[in-house]
Amino acid sequence: MSGTRSADDASVLVERAAGLTAVLGAFIMVSAPVFTITDFMGLQNVLAGGAVAFVASLHAYWTSEKEPSIVFAVILLLLGVWIAAAPFVLPVDRALVVGINTLGGAIIAILSIVSAYGSVRTSGSTTPSSA
Repeated sequence: MSGTRSADDASVLVERAAGLTAVLGAFIMVSAPVFTITDFMGLQNVLAGGAVAFVASLHAYWTSEKEPSIVFAVILLLLGVWIAAAPFVLPVDRALVVGINTLGGAIIAILSIVSAYGSVRTSGSTTPSSA
């Protein structure tokens, strides 16, 4: 019985982390027009933020319907690392853009690690355990 509760708790952890990641991805996406981020960095924020929002939403939906998949968490981790590194790779001179991307990307990466942990815990708790 405790294995079922652990699986349910881990599944809820994955859904909530994915939901928060989707919201953060949407924020990164709309940061370009709201904070007038121009040039390639603005396009990058729209595309990367949209990708994070879409993949995280898909991850939350997939977790609610089926068993959590670690593949979504890995994709989100890579996108989060890219968002955090993009201001240093692309030519950016505004501190606001660097702050939004670095902090947002780091939080996305952390939430994806939490989601991966929940996915592994869910898949690990479905096997019978010896007491």
